[in-house]
Amino acid sequence: MAGTDRQSEFILDHRRRIVLLLVIGVISIMTARLFYLQVIHHGYYNRLAITNRIQRERMVAPRGLIRASDGSKLVVNVPVYQISLVPGKISGREDRLDLACEWLGIDSKSLFASLDEWKKRYPDGREMPVVQSAEKGQISILMENRSLFPFFKLVMKHRRQYPEGNLATHILGYVGEVTDEELKDDDRFRPGDLKGRTGIEYKYDEHLRGDAGVRIIEISAEGIKVGEYDGISHDDDFDEFVQSRPPVPGCDLYLTIDIDFQRILEREFNCDKGCVIAMDPSTGGILGAVSRPSYDPNIFMGGISEKDWNMLHGDPAKPLFNRAIQATYPPASTFKMIVCYGAFYFDLVAKGALLEPCYGGHQFGNRYFRCWKPEGHGYANMFDAIVNSCDVYFYQIGERMNADQFAYAGRLFGLGRKTGIDLPSEARGILPDHSYFDRRFGKRKWTKGHLLNYSIGQGEALTTPIQLCQMVAMIANGGKRIKPHVVDRVVDTEGAEVYRNDNTAVPISQMDNEILRFIQRSMIAVVSGEHGTGRASRVPGLTSAGKTGTAQNSGEDHALFVVYAPVENPEIAIAIIMENAGHGGAVAAPMARRILGAYFHPGAAWDGKFRYGKTVIAGAGR
Repeated sequence: MAGTDRQSEFILDHRRRIVLLLVIGVISIMTARLFYLQVIHHGYYNRLAITNRIQRERMVAPRGLIRASDGSKLVVNVPVYQISLVPGKISGREDRLDLACEWLGIDSKSLFASLDEWKKRYPDGREMPVVQSAEKGQISILMENRSLFPFFKLVMKHRRQYPEGNLATHILGYVGEVTDEELKDDDRFRPGDLKGRTGIEYKYDEHLRGDAGVRIIEISAEGIKVGEYDGISHDDDFDEFVQSRPPVPGCDLYLTIDIDFQRILEREFNCDKGCVIAMDPSTGGILGAVSRPSYDPNIFMGGISEKDWNMLHGDPAKPLFNRAIQATYPPASTFKMIVCYGAFYFDLVAKGALLEPCYGGHQFGNRYFRCWKPEGHGYANMFDAIVNSCDVYFYQIGERMNADQFAYAGRLFGLGRKTGIDLPSEARGILPDHSYFDRRFGKRKWTKGHLLNYSIGQGEALTTPIQLCQMVAMIANGGKRIKPHVVDRVVDTEGAEVYRNDNTAVPISQMDNEILRFIQRSMIAVVSGEHGTGRASRVPGLTSAGKTGTAQNSGEDHALFVVYAPVENPEIAIAIIMENAGHGGAVAAPMARRILGAYFHPGAAWDGKFRYGKTVIAGAGR
């Protein structure tokens, strides 16, 4: 009996030991697991916990400002709130989304259709912009009902505003939201980000854009923002996740544009279609430019409607087209300075040589080439031919000059090639040489008749207004090559200069200064001479040098005029083209008078007898 009791006690004791060992084992396992979770993988699980309440929020960097030469603001930023939809927070709340749309004045059917398309395009759940610039009432509704509508998010953005309206529109350009393709190609972009599309906004987009920042926010279980942190640090391996970074605003651009002079150009250039561009001959800096017709870039603020875009894009007058650098025109008689240079440079005619007299036209083979003046100019030398713009004299030069000689002289003054101005989509123009004519018409299938047209700036030759302005600037500065530009310098947020355009005027070794001085004297007489075709551009007390041009086309003639002043120390070079307006001497030269008068005599009244549309100068030529 005693043995049985001892055996039972032994078994019970054994079982107690097993249970104790099991308890110790379980406790050990739990302790080890807790150690594993709380010590070894503390950072990982801490990251998961904080991820549920701490999030990164992207902060868009403001674009840099665009300023005139005196610092006046031409383009600024306006803070707006964008309403975005968070797809991942909609499930189970569809009825609330309908209610939110009703309160916010949003078409729910269109929104759901857009959302379906958005999810297919972006399966990663990224936010969908719904309202680009929210109204105050919409903002109030969302702020007061954040817990009710957690799927809607207010995002602070910056929209571009142009305080001066359409002032210098084609120079400044406009911005638009990034496209799907741009989102794929550049991971710095997010839906709704802005990118330059035309003008300076496009050309200097990298400088203007800035770098986005990151803000650390705390959210509630329903996804509502409840706090914000400059930065949170828990473990070394977590610092990167919680590190905040402020956005870096884009750089400011300081232009060469004189805002007061730009206003003068906008006011005085009363022309339906055409352009005027003015340059500093010593630096190439653009002082002002106007292209007509124009548009107000503020129409793009917050996103342009399809109706407005179609109206702008479909307008046959092309208001989005920057005629100053993109349009090409026959240079007409403004090209006669180039022909003069080539004729003297290649010894085709002596400076004082009288050629066959002009009786209103020139017979060449079976064709009769007319002069602009039906009664003719009589005998003339090169000086007289430029001053009076005698076509017959230059037809005879065209008989002596070959295509390559024309092209050589033109290229010396920058024609037939892009000027390199810091604006997008500049046209090259056409300055034909022998190989061009062979390609265009076939070998031996073009004649001297083509060169006679070439000699008066008609036919195949095409130039841009910026090329003509550069040409007259080079004549003004003594034959130095300059690079036209509209941005003087780029300045960062600290005020440090990060870029400056090259203002250096480079002498051209091939330039014959004696011929150049002859051309300068001729252009002075075009304005000051009794019968000079540009006499309608005269400004009292100012000595200027210019040349008229009248470009023939399928409709009414285009009026051209190029000029620089003052002759003694040139400050400004101007090219004017007025489409379908008539003769250069009668229309464009008076326009130059008003512009030069307002520039050199600010505040004076320049609405006298030379105003376009009121008085035409008797006998003013081409």
